[in-house]
Amino acid sequence: MDNPLVSVIVSCYNHEKYIEECILSIVNQTYKNIELIVIDDGSSDNSPVLLEKLQKQYGFFLELQPNMGLSKTLNKAIRNYAHGKYLAGSGSDDFLALDRIEKQVRYMELQPEYAMVCGKAYTVDEDSRIIENFSIIDPVVDPVKSLTFESLIERDPIPSSTVLVKKDVWEESGGYNENTVVEDLDLWLKIAYRYKIGYMDDYFVYYRWHGSNMTADTVKMCDAVWNVVKSWEHKIDAAFARKILARRSAISFNILARHHKKEALEYLRRSLSYAYLDLFVLTNYLKGSVKLLFFWKKSNNKWK
Repeated sequence: MDNPLVSVIVSCYNHEKYIEECILSIVNQTYKNIELIVIDDGSSDNSPVLLEKLQKQYGFFLELQPNMGLSKTLNKAIRNYAHGKYLAGSGSDDFLALDRIEKQVRYMELQPEYAMVCGKAYTVDEDSRIIENFSIIDPVVDPVKSLTFESLIERDPIPSSTVLVKKDVWEESGGYNENTVVEDLDLWLKIAYRYKIGYMDDYFVYYRWHGSNMTADTVKMCDAVWNVVKSWEHKIDAAFARKILARRSAISFNILARHHKKEALEYLRRSLSYAYLDLFVLTNYLKGSVKLLFFWKKSNNKWK
């Protein structure tokens, strides 16, 4: 097996408490043919100072820029600076298993029919301790069926920091969508629509849960996922699109019904408009209705 170059991209934003652990987990990988590309995206904390110190010690590429946002920064890093056959990444508050790149490159080199490969993620707290029996991402149930386009558009089980993707596939797919906060889901769907995605039953990343994660903003996330899925409505079979949109809006209704009742009702309206009903949709209607009617939280003197 060759040892192809892997470009590892990190976009850092206000993670002074975690960025050193992230960088060390990359420069200490068992796989050595890595180029590490780090861009600080306008951090207002001490992250730039720490990164400059680490860069002098380990010699990776570093650029400090005004804030552009995650998707734009990732696109810039890959298009302007990445030379690898494969692309990998890490959140600047996460850190990688030390053998992650070695295992994934071996998998991809031996099975070239796959465009990308993903794995599992531990969830850790602010002190890097694994939080047992807690994950914000549902696990991959079936390594084959769970990663097809038809499955991913309904349910995304891919932790983005576990992905190793061929650079040429990333380029053919148009890179990251700069108009959404779920740029990873958008990219997975574009890739899965044309290619096969592989899965390894290994833990490759330690995902940091500290309460300020983007995934904690449920309304914004539900809206972003909805818009990405809706963008496929006229590109796929009409009956399948109706089913997926009804299901996606039903689960968003259920998720939002406890604390965001106005937004939840809008998703209920959308789901009903597709005139599609199955056990999944009905279950989410029932669960969401219970939350809508019986659970209330008063915040800032307003009922939500």
